[in-house]
Amino acid sequence: MQRDELMRMASLDPAILDDPDSRVTMSSLLKLWQAIAERQPGIPVGALIGSVIRARQLGIVGYAMYYSRDLEDAFRRLARYIRILSEAVQFEVIEGPDSTILKFESHPALLAIRHPAEAQLATILSIGREITKTDLVPLEVHLPSPKPSDRRIYRDVFRCPVYFNRPDTAIVFSTAQMQLPVRASDPTLCDYLDRLAGMTMESLPGREANFVDQVRRALWSELAGGRPNLWHTASTLGISPRTLQRRLRDCGTSYSAVIESLRRDIAADLLSNDELGVSDVAFLLGYSEPSAFQRAFRRWHGMSPRQFRAR
Repeated sequence: MQRDELMRMASLDPAILDDPDSRVTMSSLLKLWQAIAERQPGIPVGALIGSVIRARQLGIVGYAMYYSRDLEDAFRRLARYIRILSEAVQFEVIEGPDSTILKFESHPALLAIRHPAEAQLATILSIGREITKTDLVPLEVHLPSPKPSDRRIYRDVFRCPVYFNRPDTAIVFSTAQMQLPVRASDPTLCDYLDRLAGMTMESLPGREANFVDQVRRALWSELAGGRPNLWHTASTLGISPRTLQRRLRDCGTSYSAVIESLRRDIAADLLSNDELGVSDVAFLLGYSEPSAFQRAFRRWHGMSPRQFRAR
């Protein structure tokens, strides 16, 4: 597929590719991955794309990683500045006694397509190899997508056990690997890039997200696991369940209402992916039965999901 055709389908200006610090909207990103998925069926395009990404292609975030002290330092900078790259993805570094888990959480509409998650993990590995100048091989990789019949490309890209149908998008490194030095490490330059990245974060639109938006972001990764849990959401936000409920009341809403509005907003994006059945959409939105989703959708839009698709 030609680049210009993909950009047209995603409603993107090709000039955006020449600016490493540009940001792609959620709707355009979703259209882009859907176009790739439709035209490259059966091919793990995400893993292949991620495997050739280099740090400089992530703009200021990539450069900050490139001049970090060691691999852990670089990945923690990615976690700190991920919002510069995308509003649709969150990234977390989870340190254990013998290993460290690097976990991505994506907007549910992106989780419906296998390529974005695979691209995220392949990119992490590619940049890790680049900045340490080592043949870095992770301990294991976890992907939420179904196991494909042909897994050769996954073996070539990751060169470690790859587990499918997992609840998380994650890559695991040993503690020793996380301590690998970054070959171009430059504390002075890195300090400057940190200040620059900090200013970029300050200038992002909507930086001071209201509390309801914070709750919605915390709920993203919980939807596909069923109805989100009040206690877990509160823990993610670093507050008690009672405080969560009180602050939502102060905003004129409730926990149930926020979940409902999030599902309503995401449903249309998911239904735009023709490869997803209505039951698949219901699962990704956390409904235990497709009929419950269908009733909710009819309440929101006055029509069934199939009628909505056929418009």
